[in-house]
Amino acid sequence: MADSRVAALAEGALMAALTVVLVLAGYFIPFLQVITNIIWTVPIVVLIVRRDMRIGAMATVTSALAIAFFTGPLNAVLLFIQFAGLGLVYGYLFKTGAGPGRALVAGGLVSIFSTILSLFVTSLVTGLPLGGILQEFEAAVDHTLDFYRRMGMLEHMARSGMNPEELQAALAGMIGFLKLLLPGILVTASMGAAFVNYLVAARVLHRLELVKEGPPPFRHWQLPWYAVWGVIAGLALWQAGDYYGLPLIYKTGLNILYIYFPFLVGNGLAALSFFLYRLKPGPFIKMLILFAALINLPVVLFSLATLGLFDPFFSNRRRMNPSDKGE
Repeated sequence: MADSRVAALAEGALMAALTVVLVLAGYFIPFLQVITNIIWTVPIVVLIVRRDMRIGAMATVTSALAIAFFTGPLNAVLLFIQFAGLGLVYGYLFKTGAGPGRALVAGGLVSIFSTILSLFVTSLVTGLPLGGILQEFEAAVDHTLDFYRRMGMLEHMARSGMNPEELQAALAGMIGFLKLLLPGILVTASMGAAFVNYLVAARVLHRLELVKEGPPPFRHWQLPWYAVWGVIAGLALWQAGDYYGLPLIYKTGLNILYIYFPFLVGNGLAALSFFLYRLKPGPFIKMLILFAALINLPVVLFSLATLGLFDPFFSNRRRMNPSDKGE
């Protein structure tokens, strides 16, 4: 019993050290930060699956203290608010054998809550209200124009037919659009981080033979049929808000559609991958399809979203080949 406890503590210390290395790699090499910020919780997930939640929580706290020593308390607190809960939840769900759908929904909700909590803590520490983020967006227009002016770019644009007033209007329109979709952007980014974290953790656990099966092949990924109702709700709110002049309803509907769009595109891409797998086109045809997609990207994205919307509703892939289990 004592030997087992010592082995568990030693493994916890090792995983905590690996977590610290991943975080510090992103901290000192900034271009790696986008990756390390998402995957540094994977050692914690592995530790919980191999041992238990108590050891995983202890390793999380230990790594937080070590990171605070190198990067400062505020950076460590914000980082762990953002991602530590995701690692602990995924560790528990993998250990209990939860399915991919349940794990992704739980991970997405935890990630969204963590993002909101992180913004709230940042607001408390800096003294800047949450609305100040929107004010910073507006100030960005003036900063950008001033930068262009100092670099001599405004004169170059004027020779091309665009005056400073038109540039300011274009920038203000872009900032206004970002402000409108800010809730959707935050939710989408949070769910994307949870999704990537799940995929990496599932692959690692499968390689270590800690779970029986890894994620299914991409061609078998499919949204449930009832996901269609979310799109219908978003469209209804968007149109109702626009027709009756209700800004909050309008913004809510638009943000729901923004959140759904990458899921629909991903589902459509999985469906396309399934059909290509069935048809088995040659390398030249695949390159031709890829080239045509790149030069018509907006049309392709809209087409994939449309395919992704109707695919789960009609269950085309399950009907065409229900026995295909993948490789």
